[in-house]
Amino acid sequence: MKIGLIGLGNLGTAVANLVAQNGYEVLGWEYQSAVVEEINTQRVNSKFLDGVTLDDKLKATTEITAVLQECAVIFVAIPSVFIKPTLEPVRHLVPPETIIVNMAKGIDSKIGLTSFQTLAGILPQQRLVMLSGPSIANEFARGLPTVVMLAGEDRRELLVVSRILDNDHFRTRFSDDAVGVELGGILKNIYAIGLGMFDGQNVVSVNFRAVYLTIALEEMARVGVAMGAKIETFLYLAGIGDLLATALSEHSHNRHLGERLAQGLSREQIREEMGVLPEGYNTLKSVLYVAEKLHVSVPLAKGLWDVISGRITADKFITLFIRDFVE
Repeated sequence: MKIGLIGLGNLGTAVANLVAQNGYEVLGWEYQSAVVEEINTQRVNSKFLDGVTLDDKLKATTEITAVLQECAVIFVAIPSVFIKPTLEPVRHLVPPETIIVNMAKGIDSKIGLTSFQTLAGILPQQRLVMLSGPSIANEFARGLPTVVMLAGEDRRELLVVSRILDNDHFRTRFSDDAVGVELGGILKNIYAIGLGMFDGQNVVSVNFRAVYLTIALEEMARVGVAMGAKIETFLYLAGIGDLLATALSEHSHNRHLGERLAQGLSREQIREEMGVLPEGYNTLKSVLYVAEKLHVSVPLAKGLWDVISGRITADKFITLFIRDFVE
C-alpha cells in the first residue's frame, strides 16, 4: 500500500518520514520544486525539517495527480488557506475508496468553515479522518515519544490509519468527536501566542503560566462546545495535551509570534522575518468572528488580538490579564 502526503512542510515531512520508517512506500507532493529536489537527491528537507535524514522509501513530487491517483491513504498537511485552491481543481482524480487524513488546522475567515469541513465539502464522497494532538514535528521526527488522536465516524478507517502510524515512539488513540479533535488543534495555536508574549517579556512565573493555560483551556472548551464539540475532548490529548505541547515548545511558530510581538515588532515586521504569519494569527481573526455570532465570551482571545492589532502593548496585556480577562 502506497501512502500519500499533500504538503511537505514541517509536519508533513515528519509524518511522511515516520510512515516511511514504518515500512510503507510514501509519495509526497510539494509545490516548491527545490524542496522536492533536495528530498529526492539528498534525503533531507533543510527548509522545513533541518537535521533529519529522510528514509529512502519517501519520494517527493511536484505532480499532485500522482499522489491522488496512486495512494490508498492521503495525509493533508498544507496551510488551511491553500486547501481549496490546491484540491478543488483535482478532486475528480481521487478514487472514492481513498482515505483522507486531515492534519491542517485552521478556520476560513470568510465562511467560518474548519479545514476538516472544507475538505468534506470538496471531497463529499471520501472517507475522512482527523489527526491532531501533541505532535511537535521536530520532536517525534527525532524519535521522541508522543500520542495523538485520530477521529472519525468509522473505527475501521481509524484502525487502517493507526496501523500506518503506530510504532514504538508514535502512538494513536481514537475519538468519535472529529469536531472537538480538530478544534483542539486549531484553537491551541491562538493561546500559544500569549505564552510567547510572556517569554518575550521575561515573565517566568510558573503560577502565572499555570493560570494562563487553565483559562486558555476554559476559553477553548467554551468555543468548542458552542461549535458542536464535546467538552470531554478538550480534557484529553487533542485539547489540553496539544495546548501544552504548542504553548511550551521552543519549536512553536505561534509561540515565536508572541515573543516577537512582546519585543516590540509589528505584524508586518514579523511577517517579513518569518515569511508568513503562523496559523494562529488567521485562526484568531476567525474565532473572534465565530464567537461573536455564537455569543461566546472570549476575553483572552480579544486581548491577544488587541496586541496584534497594536491597540495595546504586550506588557499591558500581561498587566490586564488577571484583572480583566479572568471571569
